[in-house]
Amino acid sequence: MPEPVIKPFVFNDETVANTYGFYILTEGIDLTRFSKNPVMLSDHWNNNNYVLGKWTDWKKEGALLTGLPDFDVEDEQSAKIKGKVERGYLSGCSMGIIVDRENLTYIDGKIFLTKCELAEVSIVPVPSNANAVRLMSADGKVMDDDEIKTLCLSVTDGKQPELNSNTDNTMKKIMLSLAAMVALGYDTKALPKEGVEESELDSRVMELAGKVQELQTKNDALELAAKTAKDAAEAEKKTRVTAKVKLGVTQGKIGADKEQSFIDLGLSSEEALDTALNAIPAKQNFSAGVHTPSGTDGSPEVKNQEDFQKLSAEEQLAFKANKPEEYKKLFAN
Repeated sequence: MPEPVIKPFVFNDETVANTYGFYILTEGIDLTRFSKNPVMLSDHWNNNNYVLGKWTDWKKEGALLTGLPDFDVEDEQSAKIKGKVERGYLSGCSMGIIVDRENLTYIDGKIFLTKCELAEVSIVPVPSNANAVRLMSADGKVMDDDEIKTLCLSVTDGKQPELNSNTDNTMKKIMLSLAAMVALGYDTKALPKEGVEESELDSRVMELAGKVQELQTKNDALELAAKTAKDAAEAEKKTRVTAKVKLGVTQGKIGADKEQSFIDLGLSSEEALDTALNAIPAKQNFSAGVHTPSGTDGSPEVKNQEDFQKLSAEEQLAFKANKPEEYKKLFAN
C-alpha cells in the first residue's frame, strides 16, 4: 500500500478568533526564533520526553500560517502520534507564542494581536480547548488563563465607550489581509497596524475600479484596431485572389465552374494558388472567340497606357496585382 500523505497543519488563521477571543495577524508572527528550532511538542509540554519531532516547509499564505510535521519515528511515542495523524484521528495543532501587551489592539469590538513571536507548535487533540493557544511573556513564563483574560480586559477597558459614544464622528476601521493591502496599493513597509478607515478603503477601491475600467477601455480599443486591420488585410487579399482567378478563367486555364474553388484555395494559401495557376497552360483558343493572350505568361501584352485601357476590368486588376513594377512604370509620368 502507498504511504499515507500527511497534509500541512494550519498553525494560524487570522480570520478566526482563538479560544481567548482575540485574532492573531499572520503577517505579524515573527518566525526568527522558530526557524532556528522548529520543535514539535505534544500538548505544549516543554520536556524532552514530549518532543515529537520538528516542523518543515512552514509558510505564510494570505491569512494562513501552515507547516508540515516531521515525526521522530525512532521514538515510540512519536511514532504512535504519527500513526494517529496518518489515520486521521489527530489533525489539530496549537501555537506557543511570546506576546507583548503593546501589540494587542482593540478595533470595532474585536481584539487583535498585531505582533508576536512563535516559539513552538504542538500537536493537540482538541484545538478549540482552553490550551489551544499557549501564551508566554517575554521572559518565557507561561501565562495562565486568569493572566490572559486580565490582559485582554486591559485592552478593551475604556475603549468600548469611545468607539460607540459618537457613531457619527467615529470612523469604522477594517482589518485587511496582507494580500488585500498590496492589491490596494499600500506600502508593505508601512502597513496600518490598527486597520483601515472605511472611507479610505472605499476611496482606494473606487480608484482601483477606475484603473480597471481604464485598462478595459484601452484593451477594447486595441482589439477593435486589430480587428479593423485584419478585416482590411483580408479584404485586400480577397480582391487580389479574385483578380488572379478571373484572369485564369479569361486565359482558359480554369473553367468558370471552378472559379469559386480556386478563390477558396487562394484565400487559404495564395502561394498554393499561384503554383496551381502557373502549372496550368493557357489555352490558345476557347469558346466564344475569346482573344488569345500574347504575354509570355499568357496574360495580355501591355506596352503603354493605351494597351492597359483596352483591357477588361478583371485584366486590369490582374495586371496591377501580378506586375506591380510594370504598372508603376506605365503611370510614372
